[in-house]
Amino acid sequence: MRSETEALPADAGIYILSEGPVWDPATGRLTWVDIEAGLLLSAELTEPAGGPALGPVRRVELGEYVGCACPLDGGSTLVALTRQLAVVDPDGTIRRGSIQVPEGQRFNDGKIDPQGRLVAGTLWLDGSGPDTNRLIRLEHDGSVTTLDDDLQLSNGLGWSPDGSVFYSTDTPARKIYRRSYSADAVGQREEFLTFDDGVFPDGLTVDADGSLWVAIWGGGGVRVYDANGNRRPDLGLRINAPHSSSVTLAGAALDIAVVTSASRDLSAQERAQYPDAGGLFLARTPVRGLPPTQWKEAPLP
Repeated sequence: MRSETEALPADAGIYILSEGPVWDPATGRLTWVDIEAGLLLSAELTEPAGGPALGPVRRVELGEYVGCACPLDGGSTLVALTRQLAVVDPDGTIRRGSIQVPEGQRFNDGKIDPQGRLVAGTLWLDGSGPDTNRLIRLEHDGSVTTLDDDLQLSNGLGWSPDGSVFYSTDTPARKIYRRSYSADAVGQREEFLTFDDGVFPDGLTVDADGSLWVAIWGGGGVRVYDANGNRRPDLGLRINAPHSSSVTLAGAALDIAVVTSASRDLSAQERAQYPDAGGLFLARTPVRGLPPTQWKEAPLP
């Protein structure tokens, strides 16, 4: 059985908490965020003979937490800021919605669903709040639907290739849930994967075969599970950093894994041992991802 593949540093900078990579096939660019530094980041993804690479990084300083970012047509970006959703225009103008997140919490990971609606979760800033973090969905008319309101920390999201199954992560609970999903109905949440003590699932993506690629916080890489929940060690990735935070499949053939990581929560000795922690990592894979869904623009709540 093939062993895990090593994803190599992309040399696109070192960040506190790089997260949420999103591929934009229309522009050939990758968009991601540094949540804690409040940075909106993007770079061209190229595929030279020597392997995939990222070009110069474009940075926009937002001045507050940014949980996720979704590129839009025309160069704008939908973002989840600390407590409100917003659109960042190419000239840096920020068009903000109203506050949606209670004091002491912030938005975290988010993704566009198969119908073109933003789904995003929340977490407590100090990590000590009750299990009341939410997972919400911004509807086409600008209203907000609450999908969950009892999470410890809402994190990675994804959908099956046909859009009928929705996966969502609660990191401290060490669980990934699944439920049926359609334009009009969301099924009962059930446990799909439960991880061992000390193994914390973070961001995730789903490939064209329906397998889940799960970044493991503290695990130094990505684990892959098929649609029945069986682990696929032959598809796993490892990175030279302890905290992998998210993963996506990008590139013209959607076969380049992009793994984000964090430099936070590391000792001085660990920072010296893992100089690429906080950066992005790239690896060619034998599978293809799913093309990202564009946000169908809606009024910000």
